Amino acid sequence: MRAAVVYNPVKADRRALEKAVAGAQPDDWDEALWFETAAEDDGRAAVEAAVAESVDVVLVAGGDGTVRMAAEVLAGSDTALALLPAGTGNLLARNLGIDVTFLRSSVRTAFDGRDRRIDVGWAEFERPDGGRSKHAFAVIAGFGLDAAMIESTDEELKRKVGWLAYVDAIVKAFRRIQRVRMRYRVDGGQQRVVGLNTLMVGNCGALTGNVVLLPDARIDDGRLDVAILRPKDAYGWLQVVKYVAVNSAFLTRVLRRRRLIGPQKAVPTLGYGQCEAFQARLDEPMPVQIDGDPYGEAIAMQFTIQPGALVVKAPHRVPIARPVA
Repeated sequence: MRAAVVYNPVKADRRALEKAVAGAQPDDWDEALWFETAAEDDGRAAVEAAVAESVDVVLVAGGDGTVRMAAEVLAGSDTALALLPAGTGNLLARNLGIDVTFLRSSVRTAFDGRDRRIDVGWAEFERPDGGRSKHAFAVIAGFGLDAAMIESTDEELKRKVGWLAYVDAIVKAFRRIQRVRMRYRVDGGQQRVVGLNTLMVGNCGALTGNVVLLPDARIDDGRLDVAILRPKDAYGWLQVVKYVAVNSAFLTRVLRRRRLIGPQKAVPTLGYGQCEAFQARLDEPMPVQIDGDPYGEAIAMQFTIQPGALVVKAPHRVPIARPVA
């Protein structure tokens, strides 16, 4: 058995990684291979180099962008992905219940955790100039408020205060977010039309700060969860905030996990749904995001799900995260 470690030198300290890996790796495993991501690359080259060595598990220490790229490369294979959270969001790790605080804990999960098959989402964007691009996502993709927020986030402030930098970004995003007309189809059905501010299509629904945007999302149910935000005024946005706050509350999450409360119902300002494929065309281009990274603008998009495509190392027991103080 052999592991490969792919790390972003900006996000992760190699010395600390080496010490943690040496302390957790079983004695009968071969020495781990190490691959550093390059500044001009999104991590694909390093992950592909690791896969070329026929390793059994790829440990990824980096931000959400590096993790997303690893998921894209490993999707459809039997090589396991292990997450060593080193970014600000650590979105996939949070949804898997992986410890995002202590490196040694996540490294132990990489070697001793259970193999869990999860779904991988795919987003195909049509650009305003007619160009197309296709990307995997592990957590959430979409356009509107979340994409504008990500574009407005000050990276220097993010390095200093972490996820709190998004608070400032949300204020900026509200100032620029606009309502757009969208024609869409769910699972190839009848075309519908809606005016909205934000579209979120997710494989799982928990973000930083214990914010739950897609309360019914499950990472291995073979379904996409869709949220359409369509408030028309300040009062409508307050309704959205209220529903997100209720869904994010610790008690609500406990009750929902134990299936003591039913699925989230759609309300006038916030529509929920599930599907296997979602197609949309906008009247005008909007900024889009994938797993917390901006991906330019798109005029049309298609989202699909690849069930059970990715093997991840997960804790044997998944805790329900408590509120952040």
